[in-house]
Amino acid sequence: MSMEGKRSIKIRMETNIRHNNEKETHFLKGKGNVYEKNGYTYLLFKEIHNDKMNVQTTIKIGHNEATIIRHGDLAMRQNYTVGENTEGTYRSPYGFWKTNAKTHACTYKEPTNKNKGLLLLKYDYFLQDEPSGTFDVRITIEEENE
Repeated sequence: MSMEGKRSIKIRMETNIRHNNEKETHFLKGKGNVYEKNGYTYLLFKEIHNDKMNVQTTIKIGHNEATIIRHGDLAMRQNYTVGENTEGTYRSPYGFWKTNAKTHACTYKEPTNKNKGLLLLKYDYFLQDEPSGTFDVRITIEEENE
């Protein structure tokens, strides 16, 4: 895959999960690149974890849709398309699960030299057909000056 025009980025991901009147929040950081190809934007980054996990993430962004692919100590593949139920998979050291996402929102604003980019996802998530909650994901993309 050509990465012409790739730009260095820093990623900050905030995930708020609401389930059974409870709320939990997770944060994740990463460093990598952003580039465009065939009408899609790609974010490729290595997740930065305190517990020395090794996870490489690719996010493919299109109009009203995004696909997240993670490889390494955690693996997942999930497509998010507004208004649709989409199947996926999730693997961790604890097991393998079928997943499903009912996506309500997917918006993207491209980063520029002076402004941060933003990917917003909102979806209902299911593991093995059991509800896991409503996820609000906010991914902030900041270009790094090289």
